[in-house]
Amino acid sequence: MKTLVVGGAGYVGSTLGRHLWKHGHDITVLDRLTFGAESLDELAGKDRFRLVPGDLRDDALLNETLPGHDAVVLLAAIVGEPACNRDPAEAVEINQHGSIKVLAAAKAAGVERFVFSSTCSNYGVADTGQLVTEEAPLQPISTYSETKVAAETAILDSGTDGFCPTVLRLSTAFGISPRMRFDLMVSDFTLAAFREKKIVVFGEQFWRPFVHVEDISLAVRMVLEAPVSTVHGNVFNVGANDANVRKIDLAEMIQRLVPGTELEFVKRDVDPRSYRVDFAKIEQQLGFRSQWTIEDGIEELHTALRDGVWPDPSDKRYYN
Repeated sequence: MKTLVVGGAGYVGSTLGRHLWKHGHDITVLDRLTFGAESLDELAGKDRFRLVPGDLRDDALLNETLPGHDAVVLLAAIVGEPACNRDPAEAVEINQHGSIKVLAAAKAAGVERFVFSSTCSNYGVADTGQLVTEEAPLQPISTYSETKVAAETAILDSGTDGFCPTVLRLSTAFGISPRMRFDLMVSDFTLAAFREKKIVVFGEQFWRPFVHVEDISLAVRMVLEAPVSTVHGNVFNVGANDANVRKIDLAEMIQRLVPGTELEFVKRDVDPRSYRVDFAKIEQQLGFRSQWTIEDGIEELHTALRDGVWPDPSDKRYYN
């Protein structure tokens, strides 16, 4: 399969491209390289890999790049609420309008499969006494989730007999990636434990689902390689039911795995995002099961920090 990964130099994308390439896909990465191209060094110069520097809003570049591809995986976005809040207009332009540009160009180029990376943040605040399924009402409460919901709607409405769209709502990602991020919760807490021997937790009672970047890559590949009838027009939550945890649970896991860590809790009565997500559908329909636990990811990262893999984890390149 010849697959175009739009946003393939980012945190998820650099792991995904490597994963798909190792499983026989021909990979093209289109990315504006905001954080550089170092995350793609492992693939650079290899057969079945091509890097196309550029912006997903560039119509001419899309029309030149897309023909000949069997599938598109769209990851490119201004990711996360803080990053979107810095420039909401740009977030709408890239996350919503840019996604629709890629969608239209993919259909025009005869691409058969289109996988869109969305977010479980779209569920907003949900009753944490029940697991949220893909059929639950969406409650976007930020520019980030609003743009993702709008793009989802357009993508799911685009399906035809010859065009297979699928939406993946990802849990909060963790794990080591060629383009590392230390501003995501598991990495942020683990780094604080390693460097400061202290984790400050705001609103320890609120829930989040988590998933390793390698498991995201596995889920994308399984969608790309599944029968069209299984994934056409479908939405799948990506994660694991036992990786729904409260912030206090996460902090205490890290405290056990990084001895000497102190915990400090700052009370928050309201959190705009608190939800527990049901991942039964992706297991039942695709056979997907997460291979990495949260504890695995904490130990992986702590070992790498001890080994000095990143000379300066505070470098701005590791933060969105």
